Amino acid sequence: MGRWFGRHYLLFALVVAAGLVPPISPTQAEVTIPTVLITGSNRGIGLEFVRQYTADNWRAIATCRRPDAATELNALAAEHANIVVEQLDVNDHARVDVLARQYADRPIDVLLNNAAYLGDIGPQTLGQIDYQLYTDILATNAIAPIKISEAFLPHVAASEKKTIVIMGSAAGSNGLLSRGNALYAYRASKAAVHISAHRMAQDLAEQGIRVALINPGVVDTRGILDLKPGDPVPDAFKPLLPLIESGQLKLIRPAESVAGIRNIIENLTAEQASRFINYDGVEIPW
Repeated sequence: MGRWFGRHYLLFALVVAAGLVPPISPTQAEVTIPTVLITGSNRGIGLEFVRQYTADNWRAIATCRRPDAATELNALAAEHANIVVEQLDVNDHARVDVLARQYADRPIDVLLNNAAYLGDIGPQTLGQIDYQLYTDILATNAIAPIKISEAFLPHVAASEKKTIVIMGSAAGSNGLLSRGNALYAYRASKAAVHISAHRMAQDLAEQGIRVALINPGVVDTRGILDLKPGDPVPDAFKPLLPLIESGQLKLIRPAESVAGIRNIIENLTAEQASRFINYDGVEIPW
């Protein structure tokens, strides 16, 4: 159904909103299997989350903006019955609400806010700032995770593991702020979602819901580590290449990042839920 919905979600949304189609109700067998909902699951870290969770017999609701273009995700879903692909632009709040109603009867053990928008570096430099880009980055990185967490809060509260994950970034840490690429919009968006995640962790603690704010590390989502001499470098990584080659910036593969994050999620304590944790378990300054 998920891949069908990716092609026809507008019509389906109207039908659901009109109350003509009931929410999806899990069978008894499905209830015993933990469920993770992942945003931005078409590539990189998100795709690796889908891969690892389903390998451990979790049910994955894998969302992305364009399912029709998510070749690897669709291929993975074709091999695993416990993956359902759903269309979701995280900035489309109406669609977020429709999806939440669609899964109203399904507990979600881990809600994983992974989708993010880095944007080009040039228009995020003082004197060259593109304010529409700034607004778009803030919407995706700072506002969308809170909207999605709010919409799916009842689903998380009804689950056994009761965990919300927000992917932060060391780029949004005041304690780690240093000279270099400005990234005004991206840094501001991550700093904003950090404080929101911290507040959410405090607000939801009494309900037994854990909110994890995790830095995934500098993850090689574009295959930089596999480039051979003479291979073209993606534009977004060109300014970073000297730092990578000198060893000042350590890239890690998605599998390493996701394995570390999953370990944190599984063993998250109430104390950690109000802190900023690196994928390897080390606390990062705010």
